[in-house]
Amino acid sequence: MAKKKEVLLVKDVLKVGNMGDLVRVAPGFARNYLFPYGLAVSAEGAAKRQIEVLREKAAKAESEREAKAGQLKQKMLGLKLSLKARVSHDDVLFGSIGTKELVAALAAVGYQVDSKQIHLHDKLRKLGTFTVEVRLHKNVPVEIQVEIVNADPNAPTLAEQIAAREARAKADAEAKAAADAAPAEGDDKDKKGKKADKAEKPAKAEKAAKTDKKKG
Repeated sequence: MAKKKEVLLVKDVLKVGNMGDLVRVAPGFARNYLFPYGLAVSAEGAAKRQIEVLREKAAKAESEREAKAGQLKQKMLGLKLSLKARVSHDDVLFGSIGTKELVAALAAVGYQVDSKQIHLHDKLRKLGTFTVEVRLHKNVPVEIQVEIVNADPNAPTLAEQIAAREARAKADAEAKAAADAAPAEGDDKDKKGKKADKAEKPAKAEKAAKTDKKKG
């Protein structure tokens, strides 16, 4: 394996580094890509002053990016996106909503962001409103609201579905309570019947004794 070569980046290079960084890369990558496109120079031929100048430029560019991100954040505060999606059953989506869909939705309302700037713990798979973080800069996060609604205009709203589920749950609970109470009432009747039988037995015995006495 070829020994890596140290180069000085003169421009930001995605997944490699920022302008002014000294990085070690494969010789072929430097020779065939970084050097021909003016993205880097050999660290061996880079003067100390050149490195300092590039780092100053990089720091200034970074500061400008952060300032622009801060301005964009002020515009995005309170932003709420509404996305339509197909539903398989109840509030569960037929598929899911991920960073690709969110990037497109933001672009549709005038905000250009990269998918890597959208932080989702998992794809969105249900109807509802969710809070999503967009990191406009490493030091500038902003939270937006994403509402996912049923694409079918004739479908019941999420609020109506929740109300229907609660009504069904209440009816099921009442039915269960009634079913649990029914055997208890039957037991009471059995107990009363047994008590009545016990009370009747002495009376019957006494009546039978009097009848036998008369016959004698």
